[in-house]
Amino acid sequence: MRKGSSLDGVVAAVGYMEECGRFNAGRGACLTINGLVQLDAAVAWGQGRRGAGVGACTCTHHPVELARFLMDATEHVLMVGPDCATVARQAGIRTERLRTSEAAYERYREMKSKLAETHPRHVRFAGVNEEGNTVGAVALDADGVPSAAVSTGGMWLKLPGRVGDSAILGAGVFADERSGAACATGSGEEIIRSAMCWNACRILREAGAGDAARRAIAAISRRSGRGTAGIITVDRKGNVGASYNTEAMGRAWFDRGKDRVIVRI
Repeated sequence: MRKGSSLDGVVAAVGYMEECGRFNAGRGACLTINGLVQLDAAVAWGQGRRGAGVGACTCTHHPVELARFLMDATEHVLMVGPDCATVARQAGIRTERLRTSEAAYERYREMKSKLAETHPRHVRFAGVNEEGNTVGAVALDADGVPSAAVSTGGMWLKLPGRVGDSAILGAGVFADERSGAACATGSGEEIIRSAMCWNACRILREAGAGDAARRAIAAISRRSGRGTAGIITVDRKGNVGASYNTEAMGRAWFDRGKDRVIVRI
């Protein structure tokens, strides 16, 4: 960050991606098995290892703002379900009935039809991990404080009430002023079991951002196999890293040396 706090930066970046409707977050989120939008998000601030998350949120397309308020204004680190609306109103966040993009609704109809054909008792098989598009950001500010934020609609055709890694500190997001910050995407259940972002920040104490990202993905690959996760990292020197064991992971970063943004798929 050239100016301002890293926490402000990551929340603004994730908020933009929630709003644009192109990703599995906010206004472009995937749907549960019964066609609902339920959102997970979290923020992590390296100063004092602070952070908070919200899960199965149904009241705002910007759950990352709600997670930020939960961290700033309460002692709680996790809130889920309908009562998120009460906190949102206290935060001055406009509550509304959640809807997603037309492309997501069309994809939902296709997936539901296919699932009904292959598994008539489809609730037993709810949850499709083949598509991701969780959004996240990591940053370091001029004061040397790292932060991370993440937001997602979760797993396609998930059971209502399911909460994934994006709401959970240490799993989908983590930040520590002694090491750096990390943010994850992928199979939420496997990321939770591996405490992947906590592990990445642990590695960051002795390694750079790129090495920490690769080692964190290698660890989850050994435990859970390939096709499970991706991660972005930033270390205390402002270096960034990214790694994944899936076919692709869209990512972008600011190159300080070339003074430009670089994008990779």
